[in-house]
Amino acid sequence: MKKILITSPIHSCGTDMLKEKFEVIIAPDESKETLMGLVKDVDGMIVRLAQIDKDIISNGKNLKIIAKHGAGVDNIDVKFATECGICIVNTGNANSLSVAEHTIAAMMAVFKRITIIDKALRNGNWFIKNDNRSLDFTGKTLGLIGVGSIGSEVARMAINGFQMKVLAYDPYIDKKKAAAKGIEIRNSLEEVFKIADVISIHLPLTLETKGLINRKLLFMLKPTAVFINFARGEVVDEEALLELLKEGKIYGAALDAFCREPLPDNSPFLKLENVILSPHGASFTEECRSRMSKYLAEDIIAFFEGKKPARVVNLK
Repeated sequence: MKKILITSPIHSCGTDMLKEKFEVIIAPDESKETLMGLVKDVDGMIVRLAQIDKDIISNGKNLKIIAKHGAGVDNIDVKFATECGICIVNTGNANSLSVAEHTIAAMMAVFKRITIIDKALRNGNWFIKNDNRSLDFTGKTLGLIGVGSIGSEVARMAINGFQMKVLAYDPYIDKKKAAAKGIEIRNSLEEVFKIADVISIHLPLTLETKGLINRKLLFMLKPTAVFINFARGEVVDEEALLELLKEGKIYGAALDAFCREPLPDNSPFLKLENVILSPHGASFTEECRSRMSKYLAEDIIAFFEGKKPARVVNLK
């Protein structure tokens, strides 16, 4: 019987599907040492956040498929895996709705200062309402950086739910197709950053996007702007963002991704009231976790039955 290694527990929906056809091994932890040992005789593996480098891939002598629990595969050495003939799949757009909902909810929470008001009231300050300084959300200009499946879903919700004007930067998107969705594609990041009331990042982490949102861009934001990053921490200059937030040069931010994860206990972000934080878990609703695990199980089963998986990242 073929063996499937799961580096960190996933929803039982997918696990149960796999157990009907394979021997399933769940790693006790995601350390490199542990995975190096467990990968030796498995035929496939499901990965969440563990770094799957050349060493681990090379140690998987029988490894034929790597399935990423999520959309971004930046924690997998895709190039080397491809050279080894290993198929990589992800969960496609399984998390788009959930991440988009979380994005919109976080935007609204920042604009309405929900966490600040809640904390003040719990500390006995009923009259925080007189010093609230919250802002309305409807009709504002949203700047999307990246218009993939998540960015497109955020745009749909923003336009249909809150009559927002949506500008975007994405050199890979057809302007006419974007316009049909109500999205106006701009030619530069600078244009979007100068105009938008809220910036929302939805980019994969690649050599091209690493550090793309730099200090120069961040300091173009309006004093009333809100910054959202639900993509990857390394896409953004965190030091520059921290400076803006500490000095009150933008209204606030919501972050679900960081350069260091888990976020260290001494992270300056934890001390800032004008930031809403979540632990890289925007997609972790019950429904989304079920969808993602189901998609991975379906693709692994299809692969070993000699069929083409539905969500192949490489080996097209």
